[in-house]
Amino acid sequence: MFRTKHTKTAAIAGSALLAGIALAGTAQAMPHDHPDYDEYCTPEQVDVTVGPLDHAMMHEGADVRFTAKPGESCLLGGAPGLNFLDVQGDSAQIPTRYPEGTPEVHRVDEAHPVSAAFSYQVTDPNTGNSIPGSVPGALEISFPGPVSPYSVTVPWNGASVPGPVTVTDLAPLPQP
Repeated sequence: MFRTKHTKTAAIAGSALLAGIALAGTAQAMPHDHPDYDEYCTPEQVDVTVGPLDHAMMHEGADVRFTAKPGESCLLGGAPGLNFLDVQGDSAQIPTRYPEGTPEVHRVDEAHPVSAAFSYQVTDPNTGNSIPGSVPGALEISFPGPVSPYSVTVPWNGASVPGPVTVTDLAPLPQP
């Protein structure tokens, strides 16, 4: 009986050791790993909107805008995460492509909103036919940044979205 108990204890300890080794090899971004992490925008600091759809050359698209609320100033950099949701609120599983490389970080305040464009092909260039796609009920937008802990959900306009969707990094909006 002692032998069995000792074997079980050794097996449990060995499993814990292996799990610890496996997790040690997985690098996860933590807030304290990034300078100025506490300056990145939160949903309380910015309004997030999706501009009207734009139609051009067999594609449709729009932009995601981050506009600081009065008196707020924060950082955003990179491409926002986009997850189209079905009418039940589940992911519509529409693939998304993001830019590669190191994105520029922007200070967002009342005078300096930023936006990222996204687009998707709606017409087959070989046949001229419409490409079928899901009709999302909403769009979940993840804030770009070093850890991306925040997201907001906005209603979708009812347009069909065939994948994949291509998203750009944030850029300053032109000033009027």
